Amino acid sequence: MDYNPLKMPCDWNVARKHALARRTAPDTKVHHDDDDDEEPRKPETCPCCGFEIERKEIPYCDDIKSLKFLGAGFPLFYNFLKFCILLLCLQSLVAIFNVLSNYHGEFCQQQTLNPISQQMEPNCQESIFLQLSIANKLNNSEVVVFIQKANLIMLIIMIILLQLFRRHQKKLDNQIDESQLTPSDYTIMVTNIPKTLNVNYRWELTNLFQNYAVSDNNFQITVTKVVLVYNITEILAEEAKIQTTLQKKKISLQTSNMNYDSQDVRDCEIEIETSQKRIKDLQDEYFWTNRQFSGIALVSFESEKMKDLILSQNTHTLFDKVKTFLYSGKTPGLDEMELQWQSQKLFLEQAPEPNDILWENLATLTQDKIIARIKGFFITLVFQGITYLIIYYLSIRCIRLVQNEELEKRRIGVDDKEKIKKIQIISFTIASTIVLVNKLLIEPLMKWITKVEKISTNTKFQISYANKLIIALFVNAAIVSYVIDILIFSNVYGFGGFMYNETLIFIMNAAIAPLIWLIDPMSLFRKLQRDHSVSKGNDSLLTQREANEIMEQIDYQLAMRYADIIKTMWLTFFFGTAIPLGVFSSLIGLSLFYLIDKYNLLRRRTVKENISQQLSWQMINMLEFVVLFNPLGNTAVSMFLNQKFDIYSAIGVIIGLSFQFLPIHRCVDAMFPVKNFEDPVSYKKAQIEFDTDYDRENPVTKEKAIAEYSLQLQGITQEKKVEYQIMHEDHY
Repeated sequence: MDYNPLKMPCDWNVARKHALARRTAPDTKVHHDDDDDEEPRKPETCPCCGFEIERKEIPYCDDIKSLKFLGAGFPLFYNFLKFCILLLCLQSLVAIFNVLSNYHGEFCQQQTLNPISQQMEPNCQESIFLQLSIANKLNNSEVVVFIQKANLIMLIIMIILLQLFRRHQKKLDNQIDESQLTPSDYTIMVTNIPKTLNVNYRWELTNLFQNYAVSDNNFQITVTKVVLVYNITEILAEEAKIQTTLQKKKISLQTSNMNYDSQDVRDCEIEIETSQKRIKDLQDEYFWTNRQFSGIALVSFESEKMKDLILSQNTHTLFDKVKTFLYSGKTPGLDEMELQWQSQKLFLEQAPEPNDILWENLATLTQDKIIARIKGFFITLVFQGITYLIIYYLSIRCIRLVQNEELEKRRIGVDDKEKIKKIQIISFTIASTIVLVNKLLIEPLMKWITKVEKISTNTKFQISYANKLIIALFVNAAIVSYVIDILIFSNVYGFGGFMYNETLIFIMNAAIAPLIWLIDPMSLFRKLQRDHSVSKGNDSLLTQREANEIMEQIDYQLAMRYADIIKTMWLTFFFGTAIPLGVFSSLIGLSLFYLIDKYNLLRRRTVKENISQQLSWQMINMLEFVVLFNPLGNTAVSMFLNQKFDIYSAIGVIIGLSFQFLPIHRCVDAMFPVKNFEDPVSYKKAQIEFDTDYDRENPVTKEKAIAEYSLQLQGITQEKKVEYQIMHEDHY
């Protein structure tokens, strides 16, 4: 079937089939194994993406390992989320005693002289939030010390659990890797290849790796595929030109009452055909002449053992890469045994999955990436400062209102309940602003900044995005409130103070994220768009590609979920002792998050990237900061509440810092290694099970490779049909 992504009017049946192919469900593998008795059927694939259309829906209650077809990243994510819930359950044991002792405290009911109104008033405003906070037992130092001792014990338990969890995640990753064969199992990425040679790079690389990549001459290396990476700037420019012309075509269709024969529409179609032909010519030119070759190649081998052996015998250091960068690709002081090409050391590394690669960024020059990331860093600082000023302004308004109300009460007398009501409204506004700014402004902003950085894989993109987002969300939710309410105004438990506002942030943080994911406004909006477009039939102005996209579910953003979870964990362990109600809020919030998010993934999302396990390892590193933040938060709050040094929190800070700087998890890994018992399967046998491959994702070779893959599936199916017929003829 010839597929034209720019076809107008679009074929909605093709779009529906594409949506079925992109569901979050494994394909049914209707091309059966060799020993199956059932007659094989031809698997129908989507001409747009090459994915099989027939898929088997995963039951909601299935084990998280059933998500392995999406790559290791998703099972590891849900296991990570369950572990975070476990940590909160353990912290709740301390929080239960903390809440009960706070409830029976008496500090908030005690009265002191208000310096503004010059009247005797309770220490805290009348609120259940403050009654259940540590402020209500400031006059009971023995209980406070007991809580700090319990926190120190819990800190040691957390460190042990984090090490066990790392090991469990690695075991899970190994189990998934053993059961799920993917192209990256057989493939390495080669960089720093000389770019301007007039040679057949595929043949040269095949020869190089088969004859010179390993020291053992008796071990035969077999290269099965070489995919070159190109600078596709010219192709992207033509595609941008097509989009501009498409908009002109749509305007012409609207003004001509959907007359495809009008002169303006025909002129636009000629322009589009010219650009499409130009793209096709560029693809052929790049493929056959190596023009715009980026010096990067993806080389696949016949077995995983071959790949691992080559990687182990051809290592490099960061210093090697720096030297090469400074000498414009040349590597001075090369050993003759090192794999090289024209005095350029070839850098080998494990290849990412095909659909993990951001092909438009992979060929970006190192110096351009450095400049882009410096730019992204400063943009992040500027916008973080702007959000701080917004929250600061609202807090100033709250404090001034409190002072004005006190002066007004002193002059003519004002009802206390009316004053408290106004303060509560402003406190709610501050908490709502922080949570909504985080959700609606910070998340898309950090994603845009990360795009500026020209990162080469989705996994690295998600790591960078998640790291920025975690820090920004935590700073807004915790640090900004602490600085404004405590350091600037010294308002810890007074009217509209830190304890009250931060408790509201805890509650809203726990409620808003699950509520948003439950309502899922983006899916509702997509459905309205879809229904509206489909109702127009042939009068729709969508191209086939746009129709395919609108029929899909919305994309799943894994980094955003990780950031929400880790921000919640940091916030909870930072202020959980002072505000134990926050521990229970976070526990309920993350539990609801797990239930709703898993449903959304299985029924209301499309997953287009294969995120590697590297994202999970990085997020575990970020999670481990709770070991430091817990005693650090206790110290920061107690210094202002008790006006004295807390020895147990100080010990906790020392333990937390030691945990961050000492290579504890590396020592544990060395002492208790996780072994891989994967059975060897050849590339030739495994490739038919691949959902995608490097040539099917590469923008230069994609169309041709998808067509060849479809024919390959048909050929295999026909071969199996013949085997099936022979088997049954022998039987009868």
